[in-house]
Amino acid sequence: MRVRSPRLAAATVTAALGLGTALLGASPAMAATVPTLTGPASVVGWNWATLKGKADPGATIRLREAAYVYRTDMDYATQYFPEDIVETTADSSGNFTLKRRLDSGFTFVAEANGNAALRSAPLNVGIVVKPSLDLSVSGTSVTVNVVSEPGQAYLPVEIQRQSGSSWAKVADGQTAESGVYSTVLTGQSGAQNYRALVGPDPSNLVLVGSSPVVGINGGLPNPPSDPTKPPTTTPTKPPVVTPPKPAPITPKAGDIRFSLIAYDPAGTDTAAKLNQEYVRITNYTTTTFNLKYWTIKDRAGHTYRFTTDVYLRGYKNIILPTGRGTNGRPSSNYRYWGRTGFIWDNGGDTAYLRSGSGKTIDTCKYARTSKGKTYC
Repeated sequence: MRVRSPRLAAATVTAALGLGTALLGASPAMAATVPTLTGPASVVGWNWATLKGKADPGATIRLREAAYVYRTDMDYATQYFPEDIVETTADSSGNFTLKRRLDSGFTFVAEANGNAALRSAPLNVGIVVKPSLDLSVSGTSVTVNVVSEPGQAYLPVEIQRQSGSSWAKVADGQTAESGVYSTVLTGQSGAQNYRALVGPDPSNLVLVGSSPVVGINGGLPNPPSDPTKPPTTTPTKPPVVTPPKPAPITPKAGDIRFSLIAYDPAGTDTAAKLNQEYVRITNYTTTTFNLKYWTIKDRAGHTYRFTTDVYLRGYKNIILPTGRGTNGRPSSNYRYWGRTGFIWDNGGDTAYLRSGSGKTIDTCKYARTSKGKTYC
């Protein structure tokens, strides 16, 4: 439901010049200052980034943002948490502070007085993965469970075992759509220490992070001084893991179709309802398709692209809410558009589903109904 709020144009009032002013000439207005914006290169896990800058004293500063992967499509930030500071006023020295919680890498811009000409240079802030590691032992087998924070799919994972002052890889893989990685290590005996490295994903500005060290059978007598960071001896670089690919199959039009478009959530339109606007696509075959590089687009040209491997199995769904969220939550079939404004028009719209090669797989055209949704 694309919503355009009318804005009142500011009236311009021109004062009549007195004779003295006409003779002496008016003083030129001071040029407005383009804000600066600085912040950390990254935060660890789901955490807040504190951003600082400088602008004209008294200027109204608003934060514009986008998830790093959508950095060419920035919009004004919405306050999702009480700690978020997305709008403020520069103090008497021109200093200001903004604050934002990250669930992925982000790009930020500070804008002064609602003037597009007064925007700071973009600031990129990454997110370092903060994984947890859980081990359970049965004989000489160790079951490993890693939960990634953020809970992103397809992040490289490397399980390492301590060997003296260094670390050796004992398993690798990638996070599932739920952000979880699990495996079983065999032939493990005696006192051992383990850790998990998760990441990176440059396309989302997600940086590699390490879990705390976990010991078994009396391990952990002398773990590294800082188990949340790689030791001074550089560990083996996590491999770039390619997910298992099904046999290449050319999809036919209609193999995957829009099955539902919820375009008008009940009640007043608010930012909190962005994720109640969504589209659902369904695989009506028994074949698994990789949706990487596929696109979903509306009539106005707003486009969502699957930028990573996303496997849609037979007779399963993908749900794409308009707003922000963690892919794979609340269930593994959720992907998030990451927009800060509504997409689908209440009065009617058309949805287009195209493969990575640009082939049209399905379209769904709808008109307004009293239910605010359409089953394609």
